[in-house]
Amino acid sequence: MIEELCKALGPGEPKERDLLQFRGAAEFAKDEHWPFNWLLITHVVRAVLSRVQRDLTSGSYYKPLTDEAALELKRLRAGAIGWLERCRALTPMDDIDVDTKAAFRSWWIDVEQAYERMDKQVSTYTYKIAADLGNAINHTIRCMATQDVDALDDVPPSYLENLARQNRWKTPTVQDGQRRHFSTALHQMLGYGSGPQDATEVHLEDMLLLQIQGDLAFFDWHSNIGCVLHFWIDRDALAQLDFSRIEATYECD
Repeated sequence: MIEELCKALGPGEPKERDLLQFRGAAEFAKDEHWPFNWLLITHVVRAVLSRVQRDLTSGSYYKPLTDEAALELKRLRAGAIGWLERCRALTPMDDIDVDTKAAFRSWWIDVEQAYERMDKQVSTYTYKIAADLGNAINHTIRCMATQDVDALDDVPPSYLENLARQNRWKTPTVQDGQRRHFSTALHQMLGYGSGPQDATEVHLEDMLLLQIQGDLAFFDWHSNIGCVLHFWIDRDALAQLDFSRIEATYECD
């Protein structure tokens, strides 16, 4: 299993299309493989709660929130909070019994249909609810891999295969390093940095010590992930081990 995981996360061709992230709600409704543990439920519920809270915030959309939409959002918020309370009482990697699985799927479908009814009344686009579920599945699998390689045995094979296709990167060449964008690992030490603005060009002659880029496996994976944090150092300063001259750059798309 360790060898298989290394192959999934090792270097290879540029990543392929994520089949879960671009799934529609109807496809997820037919797929009975989710949820497969309480960690996934937690991530999905938090994503829904984040959307609902933003849509309830005054001024988050160019149209005034109607009374009907506000009531619907508050209903969804109450349901999400109820599921979070259940999650707190259980171990994240615990399996889910058949009845709870069916209840959660029904709740999620109700959330998606509620957003369909509120289309153009709130800031969240309906398709985002399904996209959040796909991202949550990928995020959960990554978390499981960090806990215990054997934990991946509990992941539906189709989900694991889909994620493995995304974790492929192409080692950058010298020519790639002279450009602003190229396909590479999101987080790296040394080598040529990548970013959405000018930091890589300004620091082309410097040494990249560390690059941390927004990733679906970290932070709010259902929001903007285009930001990149770099730590650079002048090559002469590095030769003198003078790390007081490190310069950090942070840029977003």
